[in-house]
Amino acid sequence: MEKVNPKRILLPQVIELLRHSLHTIQYGYLILTVQDGCVIKMERTEKFIFSSKNKSGYITRDVPVEQHAFQPKILAQLQGLMYGQLIIRIEDGKIEQIEKTEKRRINEYEGVYGDGI
Repeated sequence: MEKVNPKRILLPQVIELLRHSLHTIQYGYLILTVQDGCVIKMERTEKFIFSSKNKSGYITRDVPVEQHAFQPKILAQLQGLMYGQLIIRIEDGKIEQIEKTEKRRINEYEGVYGDGI
């Protein structure tokens, strides 16, 4: 049986790193890994694409203090996740895709079809 997942408060470090990454990555991925309902790891893969479109530099010093527009939606997706990953794909500084992969433990299914798998 699935544990009831009360609304959690994410660690301030996770929220701050998420906010910073959402504002600074131009091309790449953020992968948030969740275990027992807590974010245990964040991977940041950033790509630098050199083209005539990008005339400005890649170094961003001033990160806005306010949260990113998609930050509440991302945090809402994390709230209900016990085990799995949230993958955020960023293209040209904009969030293009959010992929949620949820993993279920085998012991949740024991008793349904006998003694598990």
